[in-house]
Amino acid sequence: MKILPAAVMLSLALASCAPMMGMGMAPASMDPDTLFEQAVAGSNMFEIKTSQLALAKSSSAAVKSFAQQMIDDHTKAQAQLEALAKSQGVPLPTMLPPDLQIKVVTLSGLNGAAFDTAYIQEQTLGHQLALSIFQNELTAGKKADTRNLATALLPAIQMHLQEAQALKP
Repeated sequence: MKILPAAVMLSLALASCAPMMGMGMAPASMDPDTLFEQAVAGSNMFEIKTSQLALAKSSSAAVKSFAQQMIDDHTKAQAQLEALAKSQGVPLPTMLPPDLQIKVVTLSGLNGAAFDTAYIQEQTLGHQLALSIFQNELTAGKKADTRNLATALLPAIQMHLQEAQALKP
């Protein structure tokens, strides 16, 4: 079943905002740039957590190498995002949204080849979604500094997607 990229982006953005709902921040009142930053923060946290699992659970040297690259690249991207968000006064989520936390728990119950298959599937889907989110920011974003970050990070997202697809069994 295919889901429209805009609907997927909105659901990830809203899910990423869930921890802040109690802080009186309604996603409907957020501008597209804030939604982008929220979604990317959730995505970075997910990529880092699942890639840390991959280092411990994977049976493949290629998957472990990819996982280390994901940790390095998404940690750097998160630092850039945090600096931008701080300069704009935009709070970022500090916890994974529930749907992504469930995926982490599911992956943590797998080992070896079963883990590798599920991890690469999640990486592929996650980077397809991220690509859509970044492209949407480039067309709908209002803040130049947020669009500039999206432009700077987009090539890495595209490369990660290609690498994940190449690792599929």
